Amino acid sequence: MHREEMIARAADLLTRSQAEAWEVFALESEQVSVGVRGEEVDKFQQSTGRGLALRVIREGRLGFAWLQGPAQAEDVAAAVEQALAAAAASDLEAAGGLAEPETLPPEPEVFDPELAGEPVEELRRRAAAMVEAARAADPRVVHVHPAEVTRSVSRIRLVNSQRLDLERRGTAISAWCNAVAAADGGQEMAWDSDSRRFAADLDPRAVGRRAGRQAAELLGAEPVPDGRYHLLLEPQVAVEFLELLSASLQGDNLVKGRSLLAGREGQQIASSLVTIIDDPLLPRGLGSAAFDGEGTPTRTKTLVEAGVLRGFVFDRLWGARAGRASTGNASRGGVQAPPGVGFANLYLQPGDSSPQELVAGLERAVVITEVMGAHTADPVSGEFSLGAVGRLVERGQVVRPVKSIAVAGQVLELLSAVEAVGDDLRFFGRSGSPSLLVAGVSLSGASGG
Repeated sequence: MHREEMIARAADLLTRSQAEAWEVFALESEQVSVGVRGEEVDKFQQSTGRGLALRVIREGRLGFAWLQGPAQAEDVAAAVEQALAAAAASDLEAAGGLAEPETLPPEPEVFDPELAGEPVEELRRRAAAMVEAARAADPRVVHVHPAEVTRSVSRIRLVNSQRLDLERRGTAISAWCNAVAAADGGQEMAWDSDSRRFAADLDPRAVGRRAGRQAAELLGAEPVPDGRYHLLLEPQVAVEFLELLSASLQGDNLVKGRSLLAGREGQQIASSLVTIIDDPLLPRGLGSAAFDGEGTPTRTKTLVEAGVLRGFVFDRLWGARAGRASTGNASRGGVQAPPGVGFANLYLQPGDSSPQELVAGLERAVVITEVMGAHTADPVSGEFSLGAVGRLVERGQVVRPVKSIAVAGQVLELLSAVEAVGDDLRFFGRSGSPSLLVAGVSLSGASGG
């Protein structure tokens, strides 16, 4: 069955079922990945996907089922029966309901027709350019692999019993590169990546240059003495701490008692230089959309304003459980799970100083370029202890690379110690941050330096 036939079949069966309300979410996707070694292709993967996710409300109970891959009419019918059976077996749920048609904001630009039709050879060319740029970044770069470029095209349609019928298409292209540098018997490795909606916005050479330069700059790195330091967290590091905090900004974690921000709305939780925004209407953002995964209109939200907590994000279910409305933050990762609470484009608002200006007046500081083990940080307590690498700064100048150190602390304490914010906002997927200058952060490692 074609996608439209599957949607029509499911909608017809659900309309004639005992469900008081129902929803059909349909997803089609295509993805192509090309990896190179030098200029020669050493990886080629192509995949397509199609599926339905069904939600029903029956006697105040929610049911969910999904169907993926090629399907016949009987497969759709079986999925409908599974959703109804799941509702019958679930607990009574008085909250939530399904979205009704509302006026939507203008649809953000997220579909690149040129990228959607781009030949595979162009992906190979981009990957090869990334390798070339990584090697050219420094003569000590001896190996670049993997170097991959991935293109994806997706199309969704959302239909429900409330006469909602919405559709959108999206494209994305991403590049990922790993470089190895060697000198004097030592060897270091570094990686970089970027993802965009439009092919013209992706610069694979910049990805390669950053990876090659970072690997070379780490050669000869040593620890610094234990102590408290001013740290300049580069965007790729600062965004790890933003994502650690983000779990506590989700309404489902608030209701579950897993948010360290519970009861703190209207209070100062970070430096007055810290403003955090979730913007689903960001032009060409990877998470941009006029409606969320349930069909609720989206809007830009300031969650932390000048360090003051202003609110949380909710989908319909968790918003109702918290006695609040949906903020348009229902997120779907595919068809195999019901929508949950998520962010669109979450970022920390940039300042007006360059990273160089942020450290220019410092007697001694460490620029952190990478942290390891961010997944081990505790999102409930906000505590972290992460391996890190970077560069030592003395009297405003970089003097040597640094590695084998650990950064430890608590995320709200770290954000409260922010003394300056850079102008270099950069997104990593759906999360973004500029550089942050933070005072008095604990570093540990071997003594010396």
